[in-house]
Amino acid sequence: MSDADKPTQPESVRLMVWLFSFAVGGEVLHQILTVIITFIDPSALIATAKDRMDPQQLETIGDTGVRVAAYGSVLLMGAVSLGIMGLLVWMIFALWRQSRFAATARRMLLVFGFYFGFRVMMLFLVTPGGTDVPVALYVVDGIVQILVGVAAVMGVFLTFKEDTLTWTRELPTAKDRS
Repeated sequence: MSDADKPTQPESVRLMVWLFSFAVGGEVLHQILTVIITFIDPSALIATAKDRMDPQQLETIGDTGVRVAAYGSVLLMGAVSLGIMGLLVWMIFALWRQSRFAATARRMLLVFGFYFGFRVMMLFLVTPGGTDVPVALYVVDGIVQILVGVAAVMGVFLTFKEDTLTWTRELPTAKDRS
């Protein structure tokens, strides 16, 4: 297929790719902030781990073992989150390049867009507990989450545009209909 035969990318797809790229970039920042916040004050995580253990297990593992397990779980959670963000980046590129996975990418971005939007609503219902983490760090993280949610919800609206559905080959083009 020559460059002249390739369809031009609709504006709705360009905006959707930009919005979801912004949302994923912001989500990576949020995940990094979450790990930092947990490392600043891991007391709640360690207390929960100790509460869930039998006294015999706690004696066997020891306080250091519980701390190592808590920090390890935070690092693992961060790695899994970044892996999911990598998958979303791949989906954004699949949509942008109009690959054979473009329809799947659109649907996956739609699901994550709903998730990010729902998380913003929940953000206003939750307050951080008494921790040693500076309030400013929570404010920055909250702002990032709100921006991610707004960008993702705007992207969700663009996933339903006819141009987007035609781009992902979920609707026939005008050429195919005739």
